Amino acid sequence: MRLPMPARPLTPRLVLVAAALVLIGATTHAQTPAAPSPPAAPTTPAAPTPPPSPVSAIRNKLSAGDLLSAESVLEVYREQHGEDGPWLQGLSWLARGAFLLGDMDKAERYAKQVRDACAQRMASGAKLDADHDLEIALGAAIETDAQRLQRAKGKKVAARLLHDELARYPGPPTLLMRLHKRLDMLTLEGAPAPEWVTEDFVGEPPPALAALKGKPVVLFLWYEGCGDCKAQAASLGRVLEKRKGTDLRCVAITRYYDDPPGRVAEKAAIDSVWTAVYSSVGPIPRVISTASMIAYGVSSTPTFVFIDRKGIVRRYTPTRLTEAELDRALDEIAR
Repeated sequence: MRLPMPARPLTPRLVLVAAALVLIGATTHAQTPAAPSPPAAPTTPAAPTPPPSPVSAIRNKLSAGDLLSAESVLEVYREQHGEDGPWLQGLSWLARGAFLLGDMDKAERYAKQVRDACAQRMASGAKLDADHDLEIALGAAIETDAQRLQRAKGKKVAARLLHDELARYPGPPTLLMRLHKRLDMLTLEGAPAPEWVTEDFVGEPPPALAALKGKPVVLFLWYEGCGDCKAQAASLGRVLEKRKGTDLRCVAITRYYDDPPGRVAEKAAIDSVWTAVYSSVGPIPRVISTASMIAYGVSSTPTFVFIDRKGIVRRYTPTRLTEAELDRALDEIAR
């Protein structure tokens, strides 16, 4: 029988290699590498900063009577940014500026260009109530056409255009108020005052306009965030104080600007602003009514309507007034 050969003795070199392998194995077992970190979530690129609107520069040029420079401002903007919303607004300002500076040909051409561009955008799905630039530009173009027609053919023709446009567009309220403002400037003075519709109110329930017949009435149409309205508070308070004890009545009308979920907070703001800013005017009836703001064309605040004892509008002013002008208007309706 063959005997097994004795194991070969390990040489010092083999001993060192074996020891090294054991050490490597032990180290690998004890220090298992951590699992790789998951890849970082991709960062959402920041939205590009919109280019500055050309409207301010165009308005500055027009205020200086420089239509040519205003046209150049818009031309450069178009070359750099295309025919976007601010460009459309800028074009509507060229129409208005051309009219104010007496260039009727350019006023007509620019207004038509705006209307055509608006029609194309709406045909492609743009909505007036969702596109502020579109709504502003269209309203400005229609106003320019109405003013141009009034100058060339008289108030009746201009009013007919506005009636047609109001029949064409059911909204949004901002557009309707703008068109009604222009229409009211043509037709409201000398006509019976529209009855306000009390959709909501702050404070005591307001009376109907019909219940105030026989009394002079001034309407103060306002918005709680309007700086010009707040600046009017002191002078309005003083002229009303002078007539305290008379049968003059003042009624404030505003509307909700927020969607229904925000209207509780908005109503509270209307009340708190009135209490804080209009204390000199006093706790007069305060109507909240979109329909009334549309009927009285309140696209700019404040707007004043002066109604005589017969319920006829004697003065319609969609702007601020000095104390002297307020005094004069109130004297006229109190006769």
